Amino acid sequence: MFSAAIEHADNYRLETVKAALSRCFDSLGLDLSNIVKPGDTVFIKPNWVASRWRESCPHKDNLYCVITHPAVIEAVCDFVSEILGSTGKIIIGDNPSIDADFEELMTFTGISERLRGKYKCPVEIKDLRPLICDDLKNYGKKFLMVSQTGDDRGTVQINLGRESLFYGIDPANFRGVFDEREDTINAHSGETQLYTFSRSIYDSDVFISIPKLKTHQKAGVTLNIKGLVGTVADKNQLVHWRTGYPEINGDEYPSREAYESGMKARVKHRGSWPGNDTIWRMAADLYIALHKRERKYLSIIDGITAGEGQGPFCPTSKNANTLIACENFLVADCVSSRYMGFDPEKIRYLKYFLDSKFENLSLDDIRVFEDGREVHNFFGCDSKYLDFQTVKQWECIKI
Repeated sequence: MFSAAIEHADNYRLETVKAALSRCFDSLGLDLSNIVKPGDTVFIKPNWVASRWRESCPHKDNLYCVITHPAVIEAVCDFVSEILGSTGKIIIGDNPSIDADFEELMTFTGISERLRGKYKCPVEIKDLRPLICDDLKNYGKKFLMVSQTGDDRGTVQINLGRESLFYGIDPANFRGVFDEREDTINAHSGETQLYTFSRSIYDSDVFISIPKLKTHQKAGVTLNIKGLVGTVADKNQLVHWRTGYPEINGDEYPSREAYESGMKARVKHRGSWPGNDTIWRMAADLYIALHKRERKYLSIIDGITAGEGQGPFCPTSKNANTLIACENFLVADCVSSRYMGFDPEKIRYLKYFLDSKFENLSLDDIRVFEDGREVHNFFGCDSKYLDFQTVKQWECIKI
């Protein structure tokens, strides 16, 4: 039996967040010392996808509907540091979108200042990207990217081979983050199905994910599993869509007409429809690959200010006033997507894991607590719960 806890908090004051998390842990019967041990290396991964609103966004309000709020990160660090004492290490990091300005992100969130000198154990904050795009007009052009250190601990390469959900699929149309597709195709051909992870994440003893409660126009939602994109150092191994439209074995656009129109558009929403048969496979692959190494997990989903509509970069802020905690990423994503008002069995990577009984999970096995009380028939009722809005093409996932 799996459990998840939903608690409400109406602001980002540190004491408010910590109190809500404590109530989550109480509901779950969770003693954090059973997850974190003295001497552990604890990796904390927020959603740091962007450092500012993109110019193409039709509206720009609260950036914390896009990225994790530092108060939630600090609250988690406070709990972890109590157990670590002067031993072990906390590492906070992400592989953000290639165009994010990490220095700007640090200034905006103030996370370094909030944590400096606060704990006995060392705390490192890392930009794990080996390549960055310093000018958005160069986005997608690998030869115009700027190299940087990336993860100072190096990388870990995992070959999923026949376990990959891309095994047996012709890679000719695969598209990663760059226009140069050779690397993407070579990484996903036959029994070669490669993902290169940042070692600081992959080798950690404990992985704590703090994603944003947010919609995603390519995948439906982005929570823990879709957020694993931020664990991968080689972005061009991440297949986001297949070029073209269904008649030519693509899923970039739903039709030839949409493809031709999209190619002429200033802002291209490639792969942004439920018929994208590619990105959900990539997300599922990352979750499978992550489980090749044994470690402890904890998910804290930041939905105090959440993002609905045109996520992941251009959502509208929603005061959902919600934190969701769980020891299992897949369970947390199922509960969170349902609480957003969506059917988790219509989120394709969630449906895959539910159908395949990965981790022996079914929705019937999940207990959900809200504000300290068990919610019966959480998945089966017709409640819209938070009733998140989506872009029009994703309304099919709504309850």
